[in-house]
Amino acid sequence: VEDLLVLPASAVQPNALVVSAGGVFVKVWNPLTGECIVTLHTKHSKTITSICLIDIVRNDEEGKERVTNKRLVTAGLDGLIRIHAADDITQKLPYLHGAKTPHPITAIGASPDGARLVVGTSNGVVTVRQRGKIVPQHVSLKRKARVQAGTYSYFMRGADVSADADDHSVILERKKKLKSYDVMLKQFRYGDALDEALTSRQPDAIVAVLEELGKRRGLGQALSNRDEETLEPILSFTARYIAKPRYSPILIGVADKLCDIYSGVVGQSEIIDEYFDKLRRHVKDECRVQKSMLRLIGQIDIVMCAGQMQGDESD
Repeated sequence: VEDLLVLPASAVQPNALVVSAGGVFVKVWNPLTGECIVTLHTKHSKTITSICLIDIVRNDEEGKERVTNKRLVTAGLDGLIRIHAADDITQKLPYLHGAKTPHPITAIGASPDGARLVVGTSNGVVTVRQRGKIVPQHVSLKRKARVQAGTYSYFMRGADVSADADDHSVILERKKKLKSYDVMLKQFRYGDALDEALTSRQPDAIVAVLEELGKRRGLGQALSNRDEETLEPILSFTARYIAKPRYSPILIGVADKLCDIYSGVVGQSEIIDEYFDKLRRHVKDECRVQKSMLRLIGQIDIVMCAGQMQGDESD
C-alpha cells in the first residue's frame, strides 16, 4: 500500500470509507467490516504513489443551484495524473480525464476549494496547477473580434491591463503648469512679466522674476518706459524690502537702475517723489546700521586680539 485516503461520511454514504492505492490498483474499504467494496484497475502503467479527493463546485445546467462533484485523483511513477468520478464511491469509479508530467510523481494534493492542484515530482520540483474557469454547458464563450491594425483600438490595446506584482511600473509625471509671468518671460515680454509678478504680491516670486531678468539682461527693459501708475508698484516694493538681507543683493541693483532711469523725472509727481524719499531713508538707515555693526566687529576683534596676546605672554 503506497497511500491511504479517508473519506468522511456523507448523505450518499453514511459510513466513513478508506481508499488505498497499491500497484496500479485503487481499492475502497469499509473500515468497520474490513470488506473491500470497490477494486479499480487504473490506467497507470507504474505504481500509484499518491491519491487525493477534490470537491468541484459549479452551477447546474440552468445556472441557478450550486452542485458539488467529487473527483478522486491518482498519480504515479509513470508521471500520469488520472481523475475519476467519485460522487458515489461505492460504485465503479469511471475515468474522466488525465494529464502527463515529464517526471515521476511522488505526491499530489489539492487546495480546500479545489481550484489548485499541487504536484511533487522525483526531481524535487513542486508544480502548482490552476484550474480554468468553469463555464456551464449551455453557455458559449464569445470570441473577441480581431482588432484591425492601424485603428485606434489596435493602438490602445493593452492600456487597461493592470500590472503584475513583479512588473516595473513607469509613472509619468504631469507637466507642471507655468505661472502667467513665467509664460510671459518665455515670450520675452519682460515688462508684462514684472507687472504680473508684482500683482501676485509674493516677494519670493517678484525677486525671482527680477533675478531672471538680470540673468537675461532684460532688467533695464522691464523697468523703462513706465508712467506713474506702473512705476509705483516696483518703487514701493523696492523701498519696502531693500533692507531685508534675503532680498538686498537683488534689490540694490534694481534701486540703482531705477535711480539711473528716472532721476530726470524727480519732482514731477508727489507720489513718486515720496517713494524715492522713502527709498533714500531706508538705504540711509541701513548704511548707518552697517557702520555700527562694523565698529562693533572692530571692537570685538581688538578685545579678542588683546586677550590672545595676554595668553601668549603668560605662557
